Amino acid sequence: MLSLLRGRTRKQRRQRNSVLVALGVGALFTLVVALVQPFASLQWWVSDQLFLPTNPSPNIVIAAIDDETLARYGKWSEWPRSLHAQAIRNLSEAQAMVIGFDILFAEESDEDTELAEAMDNAGNVVLPLVGIEPLGTLQNEIAYRDFLAPPSPLEEAAAAIGHGSAVPDGDGVMRRIPLVVKDADGETYPAFVLAILHAVFLTPIPDDYPVTNGRIHLLDRDIPVDGRKQMRTNYVGKPGSFTRISYADVIEGSFDPDLVKHKIVLVGMTATAEPESWGTPVSADKMYGVEINANAMDTILRQCFLVESSRQMTALIVLLMVGLTGVCLPFIRLRWGTVLVAVLALLCLAAAFLAFDNGYILNILYPLLALPVIYVTVILCRVLAEQAAGRQIRDLFGRYVSPQVANEILRLADADQLKLGGVRRVVTVLFVDIRGFTALSEQQDPESILSMLNSYLSAFIERILANDGMVNKFAGDSIMAVWNAPQDQPGHALLAVKTAMEYQQAIDSLEQDGTLAHVQFGIGINTGQAVAGNAGSEGRSEYTVIGDAVNLASRLCSGAPGREIWVGPQTYEQVKDAVELEELEPQYFKGKAEPVAVYRVLRLRT
Repeated sequence: MLSLLRGRTRKQRRQRNSVLVALGVGALFTLVVALVQPFASLQWWVSDQLFLPTNPSPNIVIAAIDDETLARYGKWSEWPRSLHAQAIRNLSEAQAMVIGFDILFAEESDEDTELAEAMDNAGNVVLPLVGIEPLGTLQNEIAYRDFLAPPSPLEEAAAAIGHGSAVPDGDGVMRRIPLVVKDADGETYPAFVLAILHAVFLTPIPDDYPVTNGRIHLLDRDIPVDGRKQMRTNYVGKPGSFTRISYADVIEGSFDPDLVKHKIVLVGMTATAEPESWGTPVSADKMYGVEINANAMDTILRQCFLVESSRQMTALIVLLMVGLTGVCLPFIRLRWGTVLVAVLALLCLAAAFLAFDNGYILNILYPLLALPVIYVTVILCRVLAEQAAGRQIRDLFGRYVSPQVANEILRLADADQLKLGGVRRVVTVLFVDIRGFTALSEQQDPESILSMLNSYLSAFIERILANDGMVNKFAGDSIMAVWNAPQDQPGHALLAVKTAMEYQQAIDSLEQDGTLAHVQFGIGINTGQAVAGNAGSEGRSEYTVIGDAVNLASRLCSGAPGREIWVGPQTYEQVKDAVELEELEPQYFKGKAEPVAVYRVLRLRT
């Protein structure tokens, strides 16, 4: 690990940098998650998928004002309140425990007296009121400027009053209910379902609702709430999950009394034409308000509460995902990195389902998003590292061949054209060899010899590259350079000759300054047909040129005395107008049946 942090090798430095970048991106992602909470609607949708159908409380029954009821009694707004009075009497006779009207009696009526009398006689009727003109949040509670309440006779006859205000999430889905709301004067109102449950348990409604450790203690239960005293509803299933009876049957007394005996009866609208319905986490079909209240009441009765993970917990889970992927991915292959990310994603999903079964809603969206973010980051780091390595290869390659030649060779490699074999072309080949190198090596220590050799070779390579040549081979104290391969170079023979002459001048200057010891070297240059291409094997090949023209250049180098430049006949023909040359006696070289015309380079023509 310490060697990795120090980055002793290029591979370790690349891995270290990838880890640091991935962790940095992950830390930034976590910070955004903790502070901004983006994609909230998507997270809500993800958590909605965790709900599974379950059996509702058998103690809650819905008396549904359904299509049949409206067909029998006409338009809802024209109903006489004596119908509700009759329904209350019938439910009371059937020994309903509590009757909750999820219906707002907002206007006064001549029949309020009869209805109030029926409510008073029953002693267990709970009515709602509804907030108007929301004020947002007042002292950590949802507040309204005013409330629409039942007429005084009905309010006084009710066993309890609770607010029935709906507060959906930003995507219009009802996931939670506010257990407490306030008015502009700071007076508190419990939720309609709380008012019903207090009537069930025969406990007085409290004046204050303190929150301790994110929970409100009510009805001998610690109910978890959010910062606005809202409880997350644990829905039992799709619309229609609770036992229903038609309100028309209740009014007429034609229902089975055992269905409501010692049970909570919620009266509310379920008619098709009624607009009061909301989206819920458990179904694409909208759910009526009375069913939403039934689910909220069921959550409290059965104590199947849901607690949403805090931002801090979510940030910790995200950091865990970031740490695992950010540290592991740079060290493993892409294939196994994909497997790792997939396994972590499955573990996240499994943990979310297990937590949900135990009453906790983990925010898995952000951990799941963190995985591809870090995965892509590491891939980008690898791509950038590969590009940097490619540039480094080009730079290294450029030390030995000209940039133009390097680019051409790499272009052919990218096009998969640098295969074994080659093409025939006219090239100019230059060999340089230090005379007496073996004897010199015996007189000095290896370090001094290598230092001197590097100085000479560096000066020569510099001149080769300056004249667009390609350094093709090193062989101890000799160098082979090529022009006009792999790309065409007009005047390639003259470029080779200029390289040799400039090298002579550079060495003379270094020796005069005392920088280098005096040595002898010979240079041979020849132009002719050769095969340029890849030689070797499929696993190890080298771009080179071979042929008789190359052999002759080597022979010319071997035959040239120290500090002389010999060129072959074709090179002579191509440079004679620009260079002064002296024709020497034709030479016999190994492999040549006839003597070869040889020319010694003197100077450039002015």
